[in-house]
Amino acid sequence: MGLDPTNNNALSRAIVIHSAWYANDDMIPSHGKLGRSQGCFAVGENKLSDVFSFLGEGRMVFAARA
Repeated sequence: MGLDPTNNNALSRAIVIHSAWYANDDMIPSHGKLGRSQGCFAVGENKLSDVFSFLGEGRMVFAARA
């Protein structure tokens, strides 16, 4: 939902976790980098169910600038 006052637009921006071809394991060896999302958390096309299983129901993702 974006609970921090400096980043509280996650819901209105529809930021989600999704799979994407540009986040597949073969992207780094073949292109030297992963593709870029428009702010969402993108994972490889065959990794999404693993991510959801790992997170489990009722979990949240915390992201911050380094």
